[in-house]
Amino acid sequence: MLEELIKMVTRQGQSDIVQNSSIPNQYNNEIIGEAGSSIFNGLQGMLANGGLSQILRLLGGSGAGSGGGIGGLLNNPVVQQIIQSFAGKLTNQYNLSPAVAQNVGASLIPQVLSNFAQRVSDPNDSTIDMNAVIGSLTGGNVSGTDFNQLASRLGGASGDVDGDGDVDLQDIIASVSGAAQKEQNSGNNIMDMIGGLLR
Repeated sequence: MLEELIKMVTRQGQSDIVQNSSIPNQYNNEIIGEAGSSIFNGLQGMLANGGLSQILRLLGGSGAGSGGGIGGLLNNPVVQQIIQSFAGKLTNQYNLSPAVAQNVGASLIPQVLSNFAQRVSDPNDSTIDMNAVIGSLTGGNVSGTDFNQLASRLGGASGDVDGDGDVDLQDIIASVSGAAQKEQNSGNNIMDMIGGLLR
């Protein structure tokens, strides 16, 4: 995951960093590395603090947030935190003005995340998927869960089964509960079904 992320930061960084006259050329590679680190650490921190559903939505194709696209990403709280962290590094470590640092972060980070999300959610691109992302963010310490499947279930407003205004793991539970209730009310007798299996 990290390798793919750095490739995307490097490509986008050509215009936002390398060709930016406000950034001294000797810092270009370091700042590209800082951007990749900020994104990775931001996602990892979010995951560590219970933000699995936020990451699944962010990188699962619907994470652009309200309005979609780059503008939606700029309104996403996860993305805002990553931008602020990155801009802080540019100001404190590379002596860029806060305005320049904020502009670079606000241009670079959402574009990279948008491109990354497109790659992660593309079923025709086998180089990286949600399982690889979560595996990378956790050091491979998760197993038994198909995060690609979870991301697709959390992918839109139609997944808001419990009606609380967002789509989260509770909605998966609510969806299963709703299906079980529907089956209970369908008139199918469980004893008849069991009897049929025992014949």
